[in-house]
Amino acid sequence: RPVVITQHGKGVAVLLGVNEYESMQEKMELLTDIQISTSQIDSGDGVEHGDAKEIILQRIVK
Repeated sequence: RPVVITQHGKGVAVLLGVNEYESMQEKMELLTDIQISTSQIDSGDGVEHGDAKEIILQRIVK
């Protein structure tokens, strides 16, 4: 459970357990990946499913 550290009655820091911190980091990385992917798709940089499958299969065969 996070502990809020205050100074003069205002929150200045939060103390977290290592597991909770690592979990938050993983979630932030995932959200960042989703945001990047969405931006790439919106700008037309995406690859159609069939094309992606073909690229992957070609790499596996080599």
